[in-house]
Amino acid sequence: MAAPGGGSVAQSDFLGFGPGAKAGEKGLRKRKRVNKNKKKNWLRHSDVKDVEEFLDDVRFQQRTAGGLLQDKADESLFFVDTGKPEKGAKLKKKDAPLHIDLILQSDSKVLPPKDISSHQVPNGRKLKRKQELQAKLEKRGILSRSEKLLQARLNKRDSKAKAEASNNSGRSFYDIWGNDNPLDFEHQGKDSWYLEQTKKSRVKHPDRLRVKPSEVPAIELVSSGSSYNPSFQSHQMLLLQAHEVELKKLKEEEKIEKQLKFPTAADAPTEESRFQELCEGLVEESEVPAAAEERSEEQGTGSCLQRERKTERQRKKEKEAKILRAKLHADKIKKQRIQSLFQLRSIQAALAKREGEMARRKALKAEKRKKEALQPRRLGRLKYKDPEIDVLLSDELPESLRKLKPEGNIATDRFKSFQKRNIIEPRERAKFQRKLKVKYVEKRAFREITL
Repeated sequence: MAAPGGGSVAQSDFLGFGPGAKAGEKGLRKRKRVNKNKKKNWLRHSDVKDVEEFLDDVRFQQRTAGGLLQDKADESLFFVDTGKPEKGAKLKKKDAPLHIDLILQSDSKVLPPKDISSHQVPNGRKLKRKQELQAKLEKRGILSRSEKLLQARLNKRDSKAKAEASNNSGRSFYDIWGNDNPLDFEHQGKDSWYLEQTKKSRVKHPDRLRVKPSEVPAIELVSSGSSYNPSFQSHQMLLLQAHEVELKKLKEEEKIEKQLKFPTAADAPTEESRFQELCEGLVEESEVPAAAEERSEEQGTGSCLQRERKTERQRKKEKEAKILRAKLHADKIKKQRIQSLFQLRSIQAALAKREGEMARRKALKAEKRKKEALQPRRLGRLKYKDPEIDVLLSDELPESLRKLKPEGNIATDRFKSFQKRNIIEPRERAKFQRKLKVKYVEKRAFREITL
């Protein structure tokens, strides 16, 4: 029996009553009835495909267009096609990015999420209070160390300025050891610890290095008599100084010769003088024992005497006399103090005289100290000796500067100047001592000639 729909009754079990009914179809399960009042069945038995499709579409728009298309302007979504390529649209081969960079480049227009922890400042409240305090101090004119360093860096001169030529006659001069040295401007306002660590600070020398060992000038001006054309008086004064030096040397030599001179026949010792020297002291030795015996007898008799013991009355009298002497002495001092009130003028005169004497002694000491500062000190075992005076006699004076011959030695003069200024100790040339004796041998050729 055929069904109205063209199918057989055997194929369908029963007919459905509604047009959307699924009765009679094989392979379809019956819809399960679920209670949706319970929370555990909300997501399991709810159809949320439309919501997920909507969210996927929103995420796709954000990834490709950087936001929702409905919020974008028409100019950013469409362009007018005129049929002509834009000028400069195609990049040059050398400016085009590499293919590997294009692969690694992100194709999403969604910005990466911000790391909140990276923007957080540790101790933010403390730093904020510190900045507020610093702002208050700046209003009062008190700057911090970092601000001072910044101001010093801004106010310093341009260190890259072009250096002046050394042959420029109009350039300014400055003292490299002075306080206003322009080379030290870049170190002004810097911390000493920073300069020490960066090795930009000048080494601090001890104060003793700044004190000169002597007040004698490095180059002393010689007298005018040493000139090639001196005046008569100046030349004679220089000759007199050289003459006095030579006389002093002669006196010392005569003194040494006199001490080493062998006595003459008149001064030679005789037998009588020799016998008298041998007998000296013999008579005095015989008298000494007698005097010693007398002293020993006196000491013996004195030791036998016993000291008498004082009585109580004598002790009392001595005590009263001692108290009376102390009282009289105190009264005398008191009277002298009262009497000194009437001697103020004489006391003031004595004080003024004493102060004047002390000032005079102080001036003498200062003058003596100045003279000692000009004299060389004893630095070694040898004493300083003044160099010989370079002087020409009257007949040796040249007629012109062309005929002048140099006198002395510059190296010796500087060496003596160092010794006089207490820079080095006085020295003398080492004496050569030959250890082995010299042996003279006649050569055969010389012997043949002499024979």
